[in-house]
Parts: sequence; structure tokens; C-alpha cells
Amino acid sequence: MEKFLERFNAAGARTVRDMVYETLRQAIFEGVFKNGERMVEKELAEKLRVSRTPVREAFRRLEVEGLIKHYPRKGVLVRGITAEDIIEIYAIREALETMALSFVVENITEDEKQKLYQLIEKMKVLIEVGDEEELLQTSRLFNELLLRASRMPRLVSLINNYQEYIAKFRKATLSKPSRKVDALKDHEEILRAIDQMDIARARELTVRHLKSACRECLHAVTGIGPAPAPPDSGKPVFDSSKSITDSSKPGKE
Repeated sequence: MEKFLERFNAAGARTVRDMVYETLRQAIFEGVFKNGERMVEKELAEKLRVSRTPVREAFRRLEVEGLIKHYPRKGVLVRGITAEDIIEIYAIREALETMALSFVVENITEDEKQKLYQLIEKMKVLIEVGDEEELLQTSRLFNELLLRASRMPRLVSLINNYQEYIAKFRKATLSKPSRKVDALKDHEEILRAIDQMDIARARELTVRHLKSACRECLHAVTGIGPAPAPPDSGKPVFDSSKSITDSSKPGKE
């Protein structure tokens, strides 16, 4: 909680309304508020030393985002991340990132390619030595540099809107040793396809990578699983005719 308050106090010159929203949002992602925990407007306003109005406005924004829910006679409860959230966000990532790749292939410089290859080599070492925290940071940097090479800042901004979700999902999926290796292989293959200016191959590999990551994340975050091997490229990860609960059965994806 102290870290959560320090972040608010150091938030800079943004509006109080935005600062309260961003602070509460990040606190939910970091687990300061647990799933099912009650968030009390008056208490939070006192802790943040603000009026209740910006807290109330933050609650409205967080409810629209699906992170909290107001229940009659219970108040505001943290909703947390659901299986539906995971599936939706990975679908958004797949749509936006495969779009960005077309521009990456066209616009990436040799210098950027070399930096990305260097990050691949660094991640190999980090996996060997077991430095998980640095691996997460380097993986994040790899994705940032790759997307930035698209020279499409608005598209990148759309992807970055989900950065907290992506960071949480990345941490969940990369906690498994075999997933670290598989994800790194995917990154290396995607980069080679970009280097060869093979847009179709880069997209195919990215779709495969994200579908596999989605499965791993569902298993790690919600317990839905087991986490099976990736499907053949082009096949849907999830059958839209099946319910979320059906996806926990073997063979139901």
C-alpha cells in the first residue's frame, strides 16, 4: 500500500482525476487490491488525500474497463482478470500486432535489426542464468523496439493501451521454463522473417506465438487448462461455439 501511495504522490503534473484513476488501476494490476476485495470510496479518498469526486470518477472508468463492479448492498468489488478478458486482449493484440508487422518489414532499419538480434542473445543468457526479472524487462523492450520500427505511432499507442495487461500476462506465461525457451524461439523466428522481408511468414509466426501465449496465460491466470501445444497456423485457438467452461476439457480449445 505504501508503494501504491508513493506512486500517486510522485505522479507529476497530470490532473488529479487521471492520477487517481491510473494509481488505482495499477494497484489492481499489481495485486494491491485482490480479486473480490471491496474498494471504499471514502477510505481511498482519505488515503490519497483527495476529495471523493475523483475517486468516484475513477471507479466509473475502472468499471467500464471491467476491472471493478458495483454490486447493490455490497459496494464496489475488484473483478480482476477473467478468461474472457484474456481471450479478448490476445485477440486485440493479434489484430493490431499483425497489422503493425507489415509496416515493420517496410520501415525497420539495419541498426534496429541489430539491436533486436542483440536483445535475442541477451535473453538467451538471461534464461541460462535464471534472471526472470531482467528477462521480463528485456522481453518488453524487444516488443517495444519491434513495434516502434513500424513508424506508426498511433497504432503503437493503441497496443500500448493494454500494456498493463500485457505485462501481467507476460509475467504469468514466462514463469514456466519451457515457455521461456519457446517464446524466445518465436521471437527469433519472427525477427528472421522480418529480416528476409517475408511479411506472410512474420504474421504467421506472430499469430502462432500469441495463440500459444494465450493458452499458457489462461492456464496460469485462471487455471483453465491444461496448456496444450499450439495449433496449426491459421486454425482458431478457441471455438466460438464453445463456452469458456468447455475450454477446460482436453481437446476443447
